[in-house]
Amino acid sequence: MGKKKRDPVLDEYEKLEYEMVRDKVDEIFRNHPEDYISELEKIGFQYVDDEGDYEEMEEQEAKPENPRQRDLVAFFEDRKELSEEVFERFTEEKVSENPNYPLIRKYFKRANRPLKALLLYGLENYPGRIDILSDMAYFHEFENVLHILIAHYTRACVEQQDLNTFSKLARDFYYATSPDGYEAYYALKELFEPESDKAKIIDFLIAEEAGEERDAAIQ
Repeated sequence: MGKKKRDPVLDEYEKLEYEMVRDKVDEIFRNHPEDYISELEKIGFQYVDDEGDYEEMEEQEAKPENPRQRDLVAFFEDRKELSEEVFERFTEEKVSENPNYPLIRKYFKRANRPLKALLLYGLENYPGRIDILSDMAYFHEFENVLHILIAHYTRACVEQQDLNTFSKLARDFYYATSPDGYEAYYALKELFEPESDKAKIIDFLIAEEAGEERDAAIQ
């Protein structure tokens, strides 16, 4: 039997429909870069997030690949005591040439008790370290430690003398706690003299955030 000949009218219709959908998708990405997923769903697309499944697979397959990683796993699994050596191995792993992120990440997602103790040890002994504060903010996504974040970010901001570092700390503080409704900028503003350099930085950050919110509302 010969191949059935396609209807040229149907072909033209499908081509036109494809071009209309393509143009609509292009318009969405151009005009709604922040919320393109919801806009695509409005025109019939279904968003499927495969990233979570991929990360979970990575974490399930992750194994310690060197002595440092084996020591960390032993600590996370309560087979090794908390110490300065363990803390150093943790920080060394994060800045190594090939850090085993999936291995470490799965203990964050489990809200691992020894890992929490390790982060608290770091914040108590090295207050103001942005990397440890950021790690605790990530841990907060899996266990509510808002009071810890507020206390240690506040201490870091008060004690930090370098204004560029202070600005980064304050901004990180805001983004780490704003999903919980905490107004970090205004809380910090109360701690500094109105005309001090730190107060001026906080005023700038408040104005910056207000501007971003206005821009988002306009789009």
